Amino acid sequence: MNVLQILYSGLGGHGSVAFALAAAASAAGDRGWRTGMVFLGIEPLLPEYEALCAQRTIPRHYIRATAGKPWRSWTGLFAALKAAAPDAIVLHSVKAILPCWLYARGRGLPVVAVEHQTNSLKTRSEWVASALLMLLADTVVVLTPDYRDALKRGLGPFWREDKVALIPNGIDIEAFAPGARRPLDGRPCVVGMAARFSAGKRQDRLVEAAARLRDADGADHWRLTLAGDGETRPELAARAAAAGLDGIVDFPGYLGDAPLKAWFETLDIYVHASDGETLSTSLLQAMAKGLPIVGSDVAGISDLLARAGGCGLLAADQSPEAFAAALRTLRQDPDLAQRLAAAGRRLAEDEFSQGAMFAAYRKVLERACPRSFT
Repeated sequence: MNVLQILYSGLGGHGSVAFALAAAASAAGDRGWRTGMVFLGIEPLLPEYEALCAQRTIPRHYIRATAGKPWRSWTGLFAALKAAAPDAIVLHSVKAILPCWLYARGRGLPVVAVEHQTNSLKTRSEWVASALLMLLADTVVVLTPDYRDALKRGLGPFWREDKVALIPNGIDIEAFAPGARRPLDGRPCVVGMAARFSAGKRQDRLVEAAARLRDADGADHWRLTLAGDGETRPELAARAAAAGLDGIVDFPGYLGDAPLKAWFETLDIYVHASDGETLSTSLLQAMAKGLPIVGSDVAGISDLLARAGGCGLLAADQSPEAFAAALRTLRQDPDLAQRLAAAGRRLAEDEFSQGAMFAAYRKVLERACPRSFT
């Protein structure tokens, strides 16, 4: 079966899920599952994605989109679909549902659409896209039970229970296995977040928290490293430098697969500040690495960290003081930090492996087009 995934061309959650699904199919030895990718977006194709496609011999197409005028990319998208000749479409870039449905309808192909955007942060146009998914897609994948419930409330009469499948994102839990934890022994406690720099991510609160911790505990007690790239990074780096945080806050930029794994090895605590998440791959990776976690008390983070009896601390609000207090609690209570870290690793093993994710997607597609699997 030729499964074509359509995803955003730049840094974000689409790529981690799409490549994890492709890797899991390969690891399962499923010779009947072939993967292709179409990258669609206003940003150039991320070099890491291009390199991964080349390394894994995944056919790929890139289509440049125009901000606010998605229809301008439809001709290129139709051409890519025709060239790929898929048996099924897995659509991560859900605003492309209409051209994908038009293509699939004439050929009897299933379209599986994946809801990635946090419900609480959706714009009006994104809610329209969610309603169209319920009308046009064969299956709509949601990542968590809480997300499903919020989507149902938001869509009202457009909700179609029979079309919805709950499939959590999955990661390679062996590649992100815990490393040896280093005692602090007087060295700085290293705290990190990996995410795209954008308005919805709140790395700014972490920079301000780092300043609070420096002022209260001294410059030798804490280090903050913020991996990733995006539109808000230059301005935030300038703010950190102006606040005299050059030796405390680090901006290593976008990290590919191997550098990201090495970066996680340097951390003592993972922190994730955001206005909302669906199911963050970075959080799952931190859990798999056996790191204690501090997160924003918002949808998509609070529900995840509450599982397994609790696998992280929540900042009481989005204030720098709340993040600083939660981080200090974990540093001062290593037994608590270890309990939370162990619970997170168990949860990652039990519920968030990429193998389980692949098996669930395969079952959905096997029901939709059984002849392709015979």
